[in-house]
Amino acid sequence: TQWIKITKERANSLLSKSDWEVTRKSEKGTAIASATTTFRDKVRTACDTIETKINNCSNLTEFKALFDTPVDSNGNATGNPPIYDFPKET
Repeated sequence: TQWIKITKERANSLLSKSDWEVTRKSEKGTAIASATTTFRDKVRTACDTIETKINNCSNLTEFKALFDTPVDSNGNATGNPPIYDFPKET
């Protein structure tokens, strides 16, 4: 439950930076940049994916694995740990 809350807070933090564009669109009809819309969609999708991964954990070992950084055969990082796999801010 705590990590679902943390995940939602992270998503909210990422989305809040462009909330002014959404408000401006609502109030003035000014178009939202497509890069902003795409980023916001990616944040929401990432949040849903992370929440699903958390909820699918049946034990502590599986949950702890969400914090492991994926690596290639040489031990080089290939992405973010699943628990932190949000898109980069634009």
